[in-house]
Amino acid sequence: MNWRYGALLVGAVLVAGCGAATQSMQGTGTVQQTGTVQGTFERTGGPLIMTNGQAETPTVPLSGTVTFTGDNQKFSVSVGGSGKFSASLPAGSYAVSGVSGQINEGGLACSSPVTARVQAGETAHILVVCPVP
Repeated sequence: MNWRYGALLVGAVLVAGCGAATQSMQGTGTVQQTGTVQGTFERTGGPLIMTNGQAETPTVPLSGTVTFTGDNQKFSVSVGGSGKFSASLPAGSYAVSGVSGQINEGGLACSSPVTARVQAGETAHILVVCPVP
């Protein structure tokens, strides 16, 4: 087999694996259907700001950790300064909470309860909000 044919074969195998909506869960030996959750972690509230002569409640992106809990499983993702996050999770329903060192010194979940429903091969979008007075 020449090197071009071998490279083409390896490329075809890599491309074929890219579209799969399954993921082998480490240590279980089982294959579970996965989906993606994309979201934003932010703070709302605080002192009002004036924008074009209108008083508005500010919205600020938060860094920290967003945790997904469901079906005796727990997954956490780190969130950077943009407040944007993404997680690939087994299909199912999850309770979602957020913790940020920018609120309550990071000691407690600051977000209101959020539910994420993950479907195999699909992307769900959520907003995790920590309200402040």
